[in-house]
Parts: sequence; C-alpha cells; structure tokens
Amino acid sequence: MQQRRTNLLLILLVVTPLALLTWLGTYLIRDAARSTDSAMQAVLAERLAVADHQLADDLRRFTDQLDLLDAPANSDPKSTAMALGTHPWTMETWIASQNGVAEIVTEKGDQSQDVGADAATRARMLQHILSLPLPRSAEAMEPFALVIEASSQQDPDRSRQAIWQTFARTEGYHQKGLVKPGPMPAFSSGWHVTDGDFIYWRQLSPGTIICARLDSRALRHALFSRLPPPGLQAYPGRLTLTTRSGIPLHTAGRSLPGSLTRPAAVKQCSAPLTQWFLSYSPAAIEFPKPYLFPILLGVGSGCLLVLALAWTFFRENARELRLAQQRVSFVNQISHELKTPLTNIQLYTEMAAHRIESTNDIICQRHLRVVETETARLNRLIQNVLNYARQQRDKLSVQPRPIILDEVVSRAVGNWRTLLENKGFKVHLSLNGPPTMKADADAIEQILSNLLSNVDKYAAHGKWVSIHTESTGSSARIIVEDRGPGIPSGKRRMVFEPFERLRSDLNEGVSGTGIGLTISRELADLHGGSLEVCSLYKDGARFILTLPVQPL
Repeated sequence: MQQRRTNLLLILLVVTPLALLTWLGTYLIRDAARSTDSAMQAVLAERLAVADHQLADDLRRFTDQLDLLDAPANSDPKSTAMALGTHPWTMETWIASQNGVAEIVTEKGDQSQDVGADAATRARMLQHILSLPLPRSAEAMEPFALVIEASSQQDPDRSRQAIWQTFARTEGYHQKGLVKPGPMPAFSSGWHVTDGDFIYWRQLSPGTIICARLDSRALRHALFSRLPPPGLQAYPGRLTLTTRSGIPLHTAGRSLPGSLTRPAAVKQCSAPLTQWFLSYSPAAIEFPKPYLFPILLGVGSGCLLVLALAWTFFRENARELRLAQQRVSFVNQISHELKTPLTNIQLYTEMAAHRIESTNDIICQRHLRVVETETARLNRLIQNVLNYARQQRDKLSVQPRPIILDEVVSRAVGNWRTLLENKGFKVHLSLNGPPTMKADADAIEQILSNLLSNVDKYAAHGKWVSIHTESTGSSARIIVEDRGPGIPSGKRRMVFEPFERLRSDLNEGVSGTGIGLTISRELADLHGGSLEVCSLYKDGARFILTLPVQPL
C-alpha cells in the first residue's frame, strides 16, 4: 500500500511539471509563430503590391502610347483606326457603329476565329456598355475604373467561357510620365478584356467606337519581362501570376527550397487586370524560425531536469525501500526464530508450575509466575512485530470463528491481572457482552494486551483500570479506561501511527516498539470494526473497541 502511494505521488510530481512545461513550450511556439507570420504577411503584401503597381503602371504607359496614335485633325474614324493598326502588337481594328455593325479596318496574320462575327459581338456589347455614364475622376488613385460588373459579361459565342470586363481610363493619368501633361483628349478610351484577351477601345463620339485587338502574347511578354520590377533582385521564393481559374501565366524568382509549397500571400491585380492574381511562396531561408531553438532548448532542459530529479528520487526511494524491506525481513526472521524457543519455554514453564503446585513451594511458584508473565510479554511483542511485517506486505488477516466475547476478554485480562495488581493497580472488570459472535479470539486478545500494556506503561500513577464489555444490538464494544494523564485532543490520531509516541515526560524510561496501537487498529479494521479514543472522557484515556456482531 505504501509503495503504491509513493509511486502515485512520484508520477504526480513528474507528470504535473512536464505537462506545464509542454503547455508553456506550445504556447511560446504558437505566439512566436503568430508574430513571425504577421511580419511575413506584411512583407509579402508589400512585395505583391510593388509587383501589382508595376503591371498597372506598364499597362497605363502602353495605354498612353495608344492614345497618342491618332490621325490628323478633322480625319474620319477610319483614319484613326488605321493609325491604331500601325502598332506592331495590333492584330485587327474595327469601327463599331451605333447600330451595332462592326466595320473591319485592318487585319494582320491568320485568325483562328471569325473576326467579323467576334467584332460584331464586341461592338454590340461595347455600344451598350459605353452608353452608360463613364467614370472620369481618379478618386481612388487608379488609372482605370470598372464600367460594369463582370458577372453580366458572359460571352456565349466563344468556345472558352470567359468573363468580359470593360474599364475606362480616368482623368489624371493621361500621358503621365511620357510627355508634359496637357489637357485631356476629347475622346474616352479604355480596355475590354478577359483573362487572356485585350481589346483597346476609343469612343470618339456617342455611337462611334474604334476597337483594336492586341496580340495577347506580345503584350503579356512585355508586362511579364518587368517582373520583378527593374532594379530589384530576383526573389528567393516563387512569384506566380495566374488567371482567376488558376492557370499559371508567369513565374518569377529563384524558387529556392521551400518555395514549392502553397502560396503564403495572394493579391488580385489592379484594373484592368483584375482577372489576374499575384501569389508568392517564400523560400525557407526568407523567413526562418529562430525562435524554435531557444524555446525547445529551454523546455527540453526543464523536462530533462524534471526527469533527472525524478530518476534520482526514484533511485533513492527504491534504495531506502530495499533497506527497509531488508530490516523488516531481518526482524521478521529473528521474530520467527524467537517464536519457537519461546513457545517451548512457555510449555515447560506450565509443566513446571503444575509439578510445583503439589509441593506448595511458594517461592518457586512466585518465580514461575514471573517467568510466565515475562514470556507472555515477550510473546506479545514478537506477535506485534510479526503482524506489523504482515501488514507492510498487505498479508495481515484475521480468522473469525464463533466465540463468547466475555470469555475471551476475561482470559486476556487474567493474563495481566496479577502483574497489574502487584504494581498497585485496581482492576475493575464488567462483562455484559453478547452471548456469541464471530471474531478472531487471538486478535481480540492481542488488542486487549496492547491496551493493557499501555496502561501499565503510561497510567501507573492512576493505579486504576476498568475493562467492560457491552452489546448494542448489531455491535459489541470493549471499553478500556484508566486514570492516567490522558491523550491530548491533537494527538488522538497520531497515537495510531507506527512508531509515534507522546511527549518525552510520559515515555521517559518506558520501553516499547511503538507499533502496538497501529496493529490493534488494523486488526479492528479487518474485523469490520474500529478502535478509537473517546474524546468525552477527561479523567484519563478511554479506548473503545467496536466489533460487528456477525450472525453465526
């Protein structure tokens, strides 16, 4: 039992700090990871914003170049369309009239689709869209503004489903960075795009729109060649530009180890490239985790220290237990060895007493009674030691049998009566126990012997002891009381602990093992009863042994 309690306590002392250290380490790692992730997101957001600004600025510059491609003054729309067709990236141009008819003006190279049909479709859509009020001011500091929501721009005539969006150039950006800013042109311009098609439009007057389809490959190559922006070193990670459906368009960066994972940051491109998305996957060297080593080192050191202390405690405790077991085993063996000759001494003492009775030798009879008393005392001490050893091994037990309680008590008191009376004690015995009951007679005699032994040791100046039995229905009680110094209220539990004794002035010169009351209470518990100190008795000490009356 004691070993199990010690092991449970050791486990508790080890598991609790280990659990706390683990929780602390987890908390610190998560907190550091959140801080690092927040800093990383700020850096990546700025990096993607720079790339997005580069794309938008390059497309704005190209738009300014197209706006400058114009026919001489007072020329017709066809001349303007032909001027736009001179740009090397222009694939075809057409004029969209107010009635939705598309007039093809220039056409370059082989076309994989019906240019006229597609131009007519774009013309009808643009005529409808540009009939709406166009945004003019750049309140959001963007060069282009969305004219109509993309959700209404499905194109059923194309084999690849695409979403067409229309953007108009805002004021404040015309020819910015190219020539000295001048007055705004008399026309509106912008883009009609999908994620892979670019159509430049220019509205000369209500109902007259000039469109130019650009070579998307050439335009994308020109835009992508400036990623990352000029003047910046290649990123260690991977910068990816994809369509809204996830199709990769361009990849930049050195793609060092760790950059092939999922993107850590994603940003939608600015108008009119809102169907493109920039993402960045950082390399492992960009955002290392230096916090892991000190945290793991600290927590690991703490865990190792706890485990080392636990191992040291366990080793020392195991050594102490081995020594204690060896001592108990030694005492147990010695007690067993003493038990046999002691039994023989008692036997031959009784035989000698019977023979001396016939001679009426009073002196020899007195000597033999002393021998009997001392052997009984020695036998009780040895029995206490043996029972305590059994208790430590959880092997102490009782053997209940039918008994007459008063006879057992009378016999136990008789063994002590002569000794106590010779010391001046007045022994009072009152027997009112149940007629029969089941109990271990030897255990009851041992309990009474231990109680009377304490009376002999500690209550000698009172010179009085009372032993009486009583029956209370389902239980029987044996009450032993004296007129000694008594037991203080704060010590009534302690006296039942092994090797515990009261203050020194009471046990001065008193011999004993210190386990008598411990064994007595254990024997009472094994019967299903109890042994307690009465708190109401003030004239000395009163012990009450309660035993259940079991049916025969």
